[in-house]
Amino acid sequence: MISGTIIACTGVWTFCPGGRAATPAATPATSHAHRAAPPAHSAPGPATRTAPAAETISVTGGITTPTGVRNTTPGGGMMPVQTAPKSRSEVTRDFIAKKPSNTTVQAMLASMPGVSYARSDPYGQISRGIMVRGLNYTQVGYLVEGVPLTDGVYLSPDAIGGSPDMENVSSVALTQGSPDISSPAYYSVGAEIRTTLRDPARTAGGLLESSYGTWNMKKEFARIDTGEIGHTGVRAFMSYSWSYNQFWQTPGSLMRHHVDAKAIKEWGHGNSAGLTFLWGHYTSAGINANGSATPTKAAFEKLGTSSLYYNTNYAPGVGSYWQLARLRNDVLSIIAPVHLNLGSGFKLSATPYFINWDKWTNYGEAISQKNSYYGTHLVGPLSLPDVGPNGKQTVEVVDPQHQHTLSLMTDLAWTRGHNTLRVGYWYSYLDMTERANYAATSKQGLPANAWGRFGVTTADGQVMSGWDIVFRQQTNAIFIEDTFTAFNDRLKLNAGFKEVMMQRWVSNLIPGAATYKNGANYAEPLPQVSASFDITPNDQIYVNGTTSFKAPDRSEAYIDIYDAASPIPIQGHPQDMKPEYAIGEELGYRHSGLVHVSAALFNYNMVNHDVLSTAFVGGSLVTAPIILGGQTIRGAQLEVGLRPWHHFSPYVSGSYVHATTDNDFKVGNDVLPTAGKIAVNTPAFTGAIGLAYDDGTYFGNFNLNYIGRRYSTFMNDESIPGYLTSDVTLGYRLPNVHVAHATLYRPQIQLNLMNIGNNLYYAQTAGLTSNAHTMTGLRGTPIAGKSPTYQIGGGFAIAGAVTVGF
Repeated sequence: MISGTIIACTGVWTFCPGGRAATPAATPATSHAHRAAPPAHSAPGPATRTAPAAETISVTGGITTPTGVRNTTPGGGMMPVQTAPKSRSEVTRDFIAKKPSNTTVQAMLASMPGVSYARSDPYGQISRGIMVRGLNYTQVGYLVEGVPLTDGVYLSPDAIGGSPDMENVSSVALTQGSPDISSPAYYSVGAEIRTTLRDPARTAGGLLESSYGTWNMKKEFARIDTGEIGHTGVRAFMSYSWSYNQFWQTPGSLMRHHVDAKAIKEWGHGNSAGLTFLWGHYTSAGINANGSATPTKAAFEKLGTSSLYYNTNYAPGVGSYWQLARLRNDVLSIIAPVHLNLGSGFKLSATPYFINWDKWTNYGEAISQKNSYYGTHLVGPLSLPDVGPNGKQTVEVVDPQHQHTLSLMTDLAWTRGHNTLRVGYWYSYLDMTERANYAATSKQGLPANAWGRFGVTTADGQVMSGWDIVFRQQTNAIFIEDTFTAFNDRLKLNAGFKEVMMQRWVSNLIPGAATYKNGANYAEPLPQVSASFDITPNDQIYVNGTTSFKAPDRSEAYIDIYDAASPIPIQGHPQDMKPEYAIGEELGYRHSGLVHVSAALFNYNMVNHDVLSTAFVGGSLVTAPIILGGQTIRGAQLEVGLRPWHHFSPYVSGSYVHATTDNDFKVGNDVLPTAGKIAVNTPAFTGAIGLAYDDGTYFGNFNLNYIGRRYSTFMNDESIPGYLTSDVTLGYRLPNVHVAHATLYRPQIQLNLMNIGNNLYYAQTAGLTSNAHTMTGLRGTPIAGKSPTYQIGGGFAIAGAVTVGF
């Protein structure tokens, strides 16, 4: 309980006669969190007023701070109340605000049950290797403000450029099973991540933050809230951030600029319109799409972290110079949701959105001066500026991808008595062009331009390329669902059906390409059923049955990839690749109170399971579709969290996953007996322990994560050991500081220590193989082994931040 002469509202600060001011409270991001922390601005209209000097107003619900921490969510911000009839975990501002300012949404999920997160750099910036119940990131939906902010072709979430600044994120929720029926993340075979931005404050204010850390990390962040503009009902915020850091495992660095903006207008009862704008830009050198180099076990055990380095010195004719491994990303997203209460029980929602994605994934290679190919055509000798003694020219392979998505999501709900009927439609159109070229380096080791200009040309003036892709996709999805409630809403029964229809057209304009045009049509029926029953106001049981699918990702599923070294494709596309399809069931129990408990059992059966593997083939970095057939996933998960008790909030989570391959794996003309083997990159056990303390002035938390042993080959003849990582946060909030006629609200100092044991570990398999050791196939053919390659876990880092509200 807080007593004073002020009222605090989310994101708002008001002056009072006593000279004190309240800092903003974080609004729960989803309706199912309301029991844990009542929303600070759920009612329309002004939310603040000045109390008379003699009046004392008491506000329950924890503390208030400029960063949005309220210290009301159980488990230190890791376990708000959930009511959906499916397993779901979530973190709120109580947890998010105490992590490093330059971390990412994916890093927030590391302690959730069923998650194995490969943090391959200390801050989690370039770490996209997340697995949920044995499924990789291309099978996990990633939504920001309800919109799939994911590369629509390669299904790779951009943790750095497109994702919002964590200072603006109010919650991150993970549904470990299948997505909601209305979700536009059609590719979510398993889990779905929903990131929700804070709402603009109702009165003017702002936030400033400055962070510094090891590896020369810097971040500057500023946010301005307009408050309600006049009496229009419109309020908005805008923020800008700049960050920079060097890499711990390689030479090189990353620089990022980012803007988040959001405006809302509310009127009447349940009517609102909004506009969200996200823009991000970053460039880096020293890493490629996989991060640093991915060594084999033998290389890492012999060379240690030096096996992660690309060559630090340029040599003509050699392609591994570190400055040629570069990334650039520019993302623009515009989201415009509208919610209308039409009366008589009808509610209409419509959300148009547009995403523009421009990204470059570059890496070094060496091409022959006399024997190079453009598609199937021999084009040498080439006129090159710095040919090495081996007759090859060092080049930077420039792989630009320009992608545009325009979509509309709509749904209409009708509530009458105990029944709610909802129908919806989603339309999306995507087009992408991706034409690689080779940029020749000078004697200093760098090309004249790294972003697509001045590519190596043939004698007749054509720019050489390994792939020249045009990818178009049109998606239509319709759904209908009905929810019936009984026994004073204690019983909820839900049934729904969704049909996703997708058309794809893919062409490869490389001369002589065997597959010039390709494509596919998919139509997938996706029924869902669920039921929940509130045994008591604090106890719930639920059961669900779901279906989900994912169309093949990556253009490599439809076309062949060429390289200058050969007229034969370095990677051929699979024939008639089918989409993944999954049927899942969950049975769960929840209890809320001083102690929160959530437990679930789950079972999934998948067909046409596609695992993700990356490797350099013929000098080119490719992501190879590997179809394993069926997969069965069974397991259990548990979460336990305590509401703040004497300022302490502990949290414990754990999961057991038994994922097995159902089919044998074809290698050449033989077959390996992989049926019944444990699925790759899937630990049987994961767990986390968290302990948070916050008395309003002093705060801190401790998080320990365990990831169990994992196999890196389909035959389970090589594995990586389990490992532990731990992080610590320490912080102090000062009283309000009065400067001239202004007040700085609760200036805060925070210190974050990541991987405090400096544990170096195999974070995840990057390049999967069928077998590490030579063995005989079922048809008697010797099948040579090949060593998998690995991402290595990030080392120790420490970061400090100073934050102040105004």
